[in-house]
Amino acid sequence: MVIRKEKLDFLKLEDIDSTSKGIVIMPIAAFLQAKANQNTLHLRSFYTLLFIKSGELSMVADQSVQIIAAHDIISINSNCVCSFQAGSSVEGYSVLFTESFFMERQNTAVRKSFHFLRSRCKHAFVLSKEDMISCLHIVSLMETAYNSVKLSAHGVLSRYLIMLLQILGRQIVVDHVVVKQDDDDKIRSFESLVDSHYAQQRYPSFYAEQLNISINYLNRICRKKRSTSCGTIIRGRILLEAERLLYHTFKTVKEIAFELGFENVPYFSTFFKANKGMSPEEFRKNC
Repeated sequence: MVIRKEKLDFLKLEDIDSTSKGIVIMPIAAFLQAKANQNTLHLRSFYTLLFIKSGELSMVADQSVQIIAAHDIISINSNCVCSFQAGSSVEGYSVLFTESFFMERQNTAVRKSFHFLRSRCKHAFVLSKEDMISCLHIVSLMETAYNSVKLSAHGVLSRYLIMLLQILGRQIVVDHVVVKQDDDDKIRSFESLVDSHYAQQRYPSFYAEQLNISINYLNRICRKKRSTSCGTIIRGRILLEAERLLYHTFKTVKEIAFELGFENVPYFSTFFKANKGMSPEEFRKNC
């Protein structure tokens, strides 16, 4: 189920529903049939929660293919390249929301508790029967509120969303290393900076300077919170984008190398092979 395009488009929540104010709730069938989702893939700017009641669908999220079946719940983080293909008749709900919608309505303590919203990946949740029933009930209430014309609907949706995330968050094994809350803010800021500047800035010194901290301190919080060095995080983001472009676009290796800031193709090929164990051409062929 490999889909390729000339370039990766950036999908906003307004592309799914033009009336969106930071959150969209709709039946999953309607979500899959939305014009913005049909037969294509995008780099998404919002969080996605999918609740499957019956049927199944195939999903590709950053080169990982997954079949989502009845009673599955999937969380897809923002900045993830996704495409979907419905299999048998699928029923359920989709809850889509932006980071700004979530952040502006919660205090700092609440925001910090949802670790699974802050990593660059997707999560599959295995819930008890009781929790699954609770989730579906909450989402059903959210759909009713979303379709309401009342001005207070967004406040209600925000409270329901927190209830939903609390149930899902209990299933995530979090890092129990004790660190300062300030460190947690800085690692998020660092990753956000990397997302914005990875093609131009490859050295930790740039990011440490932007965060007004030393390189050693940046490395220390990266190892505490992500169990790796800041340099590895930077290289990993470059590699992820290289994989996306090789996997999902028709761009040549030369075009990809220059887009990612490499001076020449051999330098890019050496970097890619050192990190993936194969050349860019071999990676594309294997896909």
